[in-house]
Amino acid sequence: MLTLTRSEQSNPTGLNSEFEYRGEIFHINLAYDTVLSFYKLLDDKCFSDEEKVSIAFRMFFDDPTIHRYIDKNDDLKIRAFQEISRYINEDPYIHYDGQDQEVESNVASPKYYSFQQDAEAIYSSFYQQYGIDLLYQKQKMHWDQFKALFAGLGPDTYFMRIVRIRQEDISKLEGKAQQEMIEAQQHYALEDNQSQEAVQDQFADFGNMLMAIAKS
Repeated sequence: MLTLTRSEQSNPTGLNSEFEYRGEIFHINLAYDTVLSFYKLLDDKCFSDEEKVSIAFRMFFDDPTIHRYIDKNDDLKIRAFQEISRYINEDPYIHYDGQDQEVESNVASPKYYSFQQDAEAIYSSFYQQYGIDLLYQKQKMHWDQFKALFAGLGPDTYFMRIVRIRQEDISKLEGKAQQEMIEAQQHYALEDNQSQEAVQDQFADFGNMLMAIAKS
């Protein structure tokens, strides 16, 4: 059994930073920039599948003494990835209507943004709204904190204005307004397979890749 846990003794913030596997507790690095680096790794063509697996686990497991244990334990690798992927992709703003139908809120849909392509806009928006310089928060701000602040970005922030442009239905506009919106959408268009929705879909491929490597 593997579950992400909160340890008040070793982590007074109460944020998830550990997981339990067969009675043992392991520390996991869930700093926001670690998670974003992992997203970037998934789409990096410079590394083989085996290299991506190795790099990913060294991102999340920053204690060198654990690496030897993980390298010899394929079951732990698979279960750890499953729990980590479930956790970092969890959306608190999606709920169910009682009939197992997923209902979304007005938070920016993953299909309309990319953490990688929109990095500068997100950085600017955090500073604009919260006065937070994300460069100084590397290896400090937890993924939970980042997600909460990201979800709270207001409509007047640079990032949310870009999202709104991408979401705009140009068929409802006419003349000059329509032409200007077409140009804006072209300017801010997401590159192929760069949306956060596409990146999340890559998790399934990564999981299958991990299991294939473990069986080989």
